[in-house]
Amino acid sequence: MGQQMVLHGDLVLPEGIIPEGELIIEGSRIQEVNLRATRSDPTHAWHSGWIFPGLIDLHIHGAAGYDFMDASVEAFEAIDGTLARLGCTGYLATTLSASSDALQRVLQAARQYGDHAVNSGMLGVHLEGPFIHPQRIGAQRADCVRPPSLSELESYRRILGPLLKRITLAPEIPKAQDLINFCRRSGIGVSAGHSNATFDQARTAFGAGVHQVTHLFNGMTGLHHRDPGLAGAALTHPEVWVELIADGVHVHREMIRLVGQLKGPNHTILVTDAMRAAELGDGMFDLGGQSVQVKDGQARLGDGSLAGSTLSLMRAVFNYQTFAMVDLCEAVRAASLIPARVLGLADRGALEPGFWADVLFVDTAGRNRMTWRNGQIIFDGR
Repeated sequence: MGQQMVLHGDLVLPEGIIPEGELIIEGSRIQEVNLRATRSDPTHAWHSGWIFPGLIDLHIHGAAGYDFMDASVEAFEAIDGTLARLGCTGYLATTLSASSDALQRVLQAARQYGDHAVNSGMLGVHLEGPFIHPQRIGAQRADCVRPPSLSELESYRRILGPLLKRITLAPEIPKAQDLINFCRRSGIGVSAGHSNATFDQARTAFGAGVHQVTHLFNGMTGLHHRDPGLAGAALTHPEVWVELIADGVHVHREMIRLVGQLKGPNHTILVTDAMRAAELGDGMFDLGGQSVQVKDGQARLGDGSLAGSTLSLMRAVFNYQTFAMVDLCEAVRAASLIPARVLGLADRGALEPGFWADVLFVDTAGRNRMTWRNGQIIFDGR
């Protein structure tokens, strides 16, 4: 039995808000969720907003001047600390297309960090590329994009072991199915992205082991009334999860509302796709060896292409609530419980008895003010 803490405040649960509820934490787990206070002397009370579950970002490259592609434990530690402050208690460290040697260095740093970090939020690694379509590279480096190689993917799996949680690839390119089959056997999630797949090719991929779509509408064949493309296939398939960058830049707010209506509360995943400029303001930055200008919070390459975002997951939650016209519970769910389900984590992402005690105090301005990860306070900005 660990230390017990009692929290009072408005609890945001997956299906509703408990006003003036009570959360009892025992050690690293949530022990009780009560409709009303049973203790008169809470350890912490929060009456300036809500108590959220910790947020989980399945697609993030960096923040506060660091990128996971820096391939250093220092970068992983710095990003983890920034995300803790922002209310993100779990995440997948996301890579970019790079040479095999460069990717191996990144994955070795991830493994080293994962082996030694204390109470880290890194839940695994997301390989975004390099096995993507050369006509849909987005902000990836064209010279690093290459055909699918099962032996290469297997080498990454040997480095990371079970930390390799997800890969984004173009499922329509030759030999991609070999990688998809390997991932299915190994418990690695496969997401379609940076892809030129037609509607029919996407539907085939969904039936063959691809169950997710990376940053919906961006880096893929889009909606057209005679050719719905990958985006249309994802929107109309009931079991496919879709990532959404809800910054109002990557996707128009009316399209965000459409996604909410079509995918509902169980298949929409809010992500940031944030790069190292997040939390730093405007200026010139590097993304995978390419120069990126951030102006008015928008990150773009020299040709005007979007190059990730400077979004926080907390801001995405409140944006999604507004744009999609959903209640706060559904918006929080898309950034906590649903990504946890995508990763197969049955005890994270919600304020529920038996779940890991990943908890946030969020004020009415949408700012995170306090963070618990596994029952330990890792940020206090009250």
